[in-house]
Amino acid sequence: MVFKDSQIFMNHLQWIFENQKNPQLIINKNKSLGLKSMTEYYNEGMKMEEDDPEFIEYVKNYPYVFYQVPFDESILYELPHSISLCYIANKDGIFQIGKKIMRIAWQQIYTINDGDESKIDMLFLPKDEIHDKSISVTPSVLETKNDYGVATRLFSDHRFRIVGKLIEYIMYVEHWGWVWMDDVQTIAQKRTLGLWFRAKLNTKTANNDGYSACTGCDPIDIDAGDEEGDWETRYSIVCGSIDQIDMAESYCPVYHRGRYNYQYIYIYWADALDATPVADVELTSPPF
Repeated sequence: MVFKDSQIFMNHLQWIFENQKNPQLIINKNKSLGLKSMTEYYNEGMKMEEDDPEFIEYVKNYPYVFYQVPFDESILYELPHSISLCYIANKDGIFQIGKKIMRIAWQQIYTINDGDESKIDMLFLPKDEIHDKSISVTPSVLETKNDYGVATRLFSDHRFRIVGKLIEYIMYVEHWGWVWMDDVQTIAQKRTLGLWFRAKLNTKTANNDGYSACTGCDPIDIDAGDEEGDWETRYSIVCGSIDQIDMAESYCPVYHRGRYNYQYIYIYWADALDATPVADVELTSPPF
């Protein structure tokens, strides 16, 4: 996808954020532009059984969409950036703003600043192997581990659990500076032969009203919302903030729910945007 300038890009990113609960609208828009995005490939893959040979082959076919992250006797399949931004990039993570050709990679964003398309292959090289001064590499996370919070909760049947995550990303946009994005994610898992695999547990992620505060700017309201899926859910709660989020002042209560037969479990972060969220006790009734 090519954007004439950074203003048009930011407008479109905000449109995606506002319409993420209507993914078919975004898919139809992308289709009209001849794009199938990283997010679309990711969501299609997440509908498959994790140990299905077709899923394993699917992941191999789209190596820049699915990044395998080890976590507590399991592998989590992650997008390289916020689900909102990944709606803009193709399966290789590439999009363009003005003359800048950009590629989303794991924990980094590569940029060809002079618009020379002949250099696109260089965007797939390790950072240390790029010596062309027209190509810059910026971080997409503040730290190597960009999870601000990861919490797990077991069902009474300990073969099943929910993994809840809050993930923060950054991106540098010309004329805007650093742009901040936060996603929440729920992953349902079943333990099989000593390992955890994604499971169909009718999962749900939801958040109550909150806001993200930043130094020298007005707070950005975070509206209540939710997302539901059989295997996992993921959506953005902050997208497009142009100032660094103040983790001491920001807040957004986030809930993660999973259902196995007739039993529910919940993970709750009182301050989901805080650097050290704590899982609350199990709730006995749905918070939403």
